[in-house]
Amino acid sequence: MAQQPMSQLPAGASEVQILGKTYWHSGDNFYQFNEETGMFYQVPQPTVQAHKDRISQSHMYQRSQTLPGTGLTGDQIEGCRNAAADKSNEVPNRGSQVYINEYNACIRDLQQ
Repeated sequence: MAQQPMSQLPAGASEVQILGKTYWHSGDNFYQFNEETGMFYQVPQPTVQAHKDRISQSHMYQRSQTLPGTGLTGDQIEGCRNAAADKSNEVPNRGSQVYINEYNACIRDLQQ
């Protein structure tokens, strides 16, 4: 069943960024804006699982080795990502800035 385009989002919809794309979220629904038509369209819930699986599979052989250029293991880098994500989730209005700062600080600490 095709979704009808909408000129306005439902009241209370909030903008979210997922893997560099902008979506609007309202209840259980996600929407994207089409600049050509000037309308919003309901889309399936965005997922990052396939991307995460692809990354972990491609670097699986490096799990116990240090990653080139960093001197850190994949587990250490993943730990920094997780810690930075936890901190950024605490401040949604500045989440991306907090994530970058926390991630870089974690990496610097491990490299010293």
